[in-house]
Amino acid sequence: MPERKDIDRNLLLGAALFGVGWGLSGFCPGPAITSLASGAAPVFVFVIAMAAGIYLYGLVSGLGGFKIRPLPTPVQVASDA
Repeated sequence: MPERKDIDRNLLLGAALFGVGWGLSGFCPGPAITSLASGAAPVFVFVIAMAAGIYLYGLVSGLGGFKIRPLPTPVQVASDA
């Protein structure tokens, strides 16, 4: 469960951008990725634009773009428990 319960500018801006993107494209991010299997060009354009937006946000916010963490191995998960 999230510990933060405040509503700040970043939350409102992110929700607004998500809603506008969904309204203009007709895709939510998860279903858009699965719709890539359809081969439709608009889906590819949306997913590429979405990935570019995520990457640019990472650069602008100082997070450094994509940071891929390796998944924990079963041994690591067992030792954490």
